[in-house]
Amino acid sequence: MQLDQIDKPRRESKIPLYAQIIESFSDAIRKGVLRSGDRLPPQSDLADFLGVSLAPVKQALGELEKQGIIARRQGLGTFIRDITPVREERIQYSRIPWFHREMEERGLRPSAEVLLLDVAEGGGDREVREELRVAEGEDVFVLKRVRLADETPLAIQTAYFNSRLVPGLAERKIGRADSITEILKQEYGLSIAAAQQRITADSATEEDTRFLHVTEGSPLLLIERTSYIEDGQPLEFLRDRRHPSWTFTVWLRRDDEP
Repeated sequence: MQLDQIDKPRRESKIPLYAQIIESFSDAIRKGVLRSGDRLPPQSDLADFLGVSLAPVKQALGELEKQGIIARRQGLGTFIRDITPVREERIQYSRIPWFHREMEERGLRPSAEVLLLDVAEGGGDREVREELRVAEGEDVFVLKRVRLADETPLAIQTAYFNSRLVPGLAERKIGRADSITEILKQEYGLSIAAAQQRITADSATEEDTRFLHVTEGSPLLLIERTSYIEDGQPLEFLRDRRHPSWTFTVWLRRDDEP
């Protein structure tokens, strides 16, 4: 393994350090710098090489383990797993795909039916707390909505917010036509600077059948997105369950790799 060929994170970037480390390791795997079975150095050595503290290294390795890219073996260390065939396609968007803006650009009228706006019990589940970097028991606000376009339900979105950054949000009234992005900007002075998004397949639940009018067990898209403000703090973690009629179109271009 050639550690010196792994890109180091840039502190001036708006992308959080841990997310840059994940991308650096994924890129090194794609290029063959890291191969299946390679043993990673201790976390402290990785932190020294990358020029960061231990915290973003631990967070990045935890995410890579969750994605099945690395595996920890008791008493032996951390290894790159056999990830062939390719498990994940990474796409860099030029902008964050907000639902409200997407619908308006398609000539559709966006709206939402609010199902829940409250404090998440216990700070939400473990994934929510990890993505928002909050301690167990610390307040997390949850906003659950059915998102519609021209009154047709397209998604069930559950958004979790770091309560330290948006005090009082759970007491606010949010209307059908309100954009949470605009509320955050106008009332809290917060703008999303960067986000990391994952799109996977999932099966429709009983709740999905009621609000999205699909058959239980039928396929749909699950979008999970963590959004960050300028200083790298996570503001929102979103779970977006999309109707199966929804499609993503991505323009690709040729590069120099075979």
